[in-house]
Amino acid sequence: MSINIQPKTDTGFLFSNLSSSQGSTFNSMSWLKDYGLVKSGAYSKLMKAYYSENEEEETSKAARSLVSDKAKVMSSNKTVSDSYNKVSESAKAVQDSVKKIQEAAEEDTDLLISSVKSFVTSFNSMIDAAADSSVKDDRSISGRISVLSSLSNGYTEKMTSVGILRKSGQKLEVDEDKLKAADPAEIKKLFADKSSYGYGVSMSAEMVQSNAQYAATRQSLYDGNGIANAGSYGYMFDQFT
Repeated sequence: MSINIQPKTDTGFLFSNLSSSQGSTFNSMSWLKDYGLVKSGAYSKLMKAYYSENEEEETSKAARSLVSDKAKVMSSNKTVSDSYNKVSESAKAVQDSVKKIQEAAEEDTDLLISSVKSFVTSFNSMIDAAADSSVKDDRSISGRISVLSSLSNGYTEKMTSVGILRKSGQKLEVDEDKLKAADPAEIKKLFADKSSYGYGVSMSAEMVQSNAQYAATRQSLYDGNGIANAGSYGYMFDQFT
């Protein structure tokens, strides 16, 4: 038996002179071709490419999920932070309006009247902001609002005499006729004296502002589990731990 070898790339040609049964047996041995692919490194490259793509896809999914979760936390925290900022801003406005009343001259009745109106507006805005669902359960805020309510209760008669009336829900309203007819000295006394209503309100409003500012900053930097949120200095570290 002789084997006539020609310069062919198909290994099946090696067995072309065998009997038909032998030839078909060897020709069907496709594993010889597979062996060539393995030996050449083609399979290795294929497997690496395949699993690399799958790993990248899974990694990409995980990354997208992480970003999505972080975005949801950030969105929720931003909403809460915005609520606290509103409380802080309105509390600052209360302090500013009290200061205007204290600094206004008794002779400047128009400024006194407008400043009292501004005080009532900012006071009510602070009460509304503190009643927001994101804030109302914060004891550092609600506790101070209760102090303000008690303070108003203690000065109800004097407030009413100058046209500042108590409303339900801790809010105030202005009786313009009474306010315009009020003695400017009594208005000043209600707000300017060290032991006055205005002094107590300003001090409590300052505490509300301080607590709200702290809470707003905390919400923007950390989530409920104490993990730094995106945008804070600790976020990049959290991504790799």
